[in-house]
Amino acid sequence: MRPTINKIKMKKSNFFAVTLKFVIACAVVLMACSKDRIEQDLNTYESPNQYLDSKKQDEQVFVIDTSGTGPIVGNQGTTIWGSIDCLEFSNGDSVDYPFIVKLVELYSAKDMIYYQMPTISANKAIQSAGEIRLRAEKNGMSLQLKAGCAYKVSMPSDSALMNFMSVFYGDETVNPINWRSDLSYFGITPLQNSIFDVDTIGYSAFIEKLGWINADRLINGSLFHTISFESDVDDLTNVAIFAYLPETHSVLQKVGNNINGIPDGVFTKIVALALGVNGDLYYYYQELEVNGSQTLNISLSPTTDPAFTQLLDGL
Repeated sequence: MRPTINKIKMKKSNFFAVTLKFVIACAVVLMACSKDRIEQDLNTYESPNQYLDSKKQDEQVFVIDTSGTGPIVGNQGTTIWGSIDCLEFSNGDSVDYPFIVKLVELYSAKDMIYYQMPTISANKAIQSAGEIRLRAEKNGMSLQLKAGCAYKVSMPSDSALMNFMSVFYGDETVNPINWRSDLSYFGITPLQNSIFDVDTIGYSAFIEKLGWINADRLINGSLFHTISFESDVDDLTNVAIFAYLPETHSVLQKVGNNINGIPDGVFTKIVALALGVNGDLYYYYQELEVNGSQTLNISLSPTTDPAFTQLLDGL
């Protein structure tokens, strides 16, 4: 009788094992289905880059066809003094008239956000009085400043002027842009004072490299924090998120799911933007004081172009 009993026990054991495997398999399938359903339920968006590009400041073009006393004056008051004798082609050839000077002016937080030009250096926020891009061309070819030559640039300011603002140059090899005060990084030996003078226009300095220029200074402190972003309802992949620091007029931008380099204890305004699949605008806005690294769970709401523009105007 033992063989029979043992045989029956083995059958029961096999039955329970098969049943357990079936239950586990069903649970895995159900969990996967539930996960897929949750992921599919997230709101998805298109990149807002095209919208932001449509709102950004135009590049102003100045045709220089004869020598003169100057200066070139931009729409927002940027003033530029320079000589054709300081310009050359990238191969070192000299330049003759006419040639073209191009200028972009970004002084408000709104314009920095539209252009997606954050004020960050070495992964930390820097205090900014404005950003410009100054370029020169002839026959569609870029020109550069000769070694040892400089253009004078004055950048206006509506705020109280501050001492020890430095010339920072934009490093466009990374995205978003990184600002550098060390010209040797670009292979240029600096000869001019990199500190802006305060004058009747605003901030004035001699620049030794064409491209993106920023009137900045480093922010004191050793603690800098990160804000991470997540959402229970929105897929944040194509959502542009910015942090504006009114106290230092600094703009930071999300990289991955993080905004890095926010100084400790700083009042911060978070602005997010995305486009719906039908081209509708969606946004998020929050004000907070950053006293440590943290994660914000956000959800976007519908908005309109006039309403979002008003929001940026009020930053």
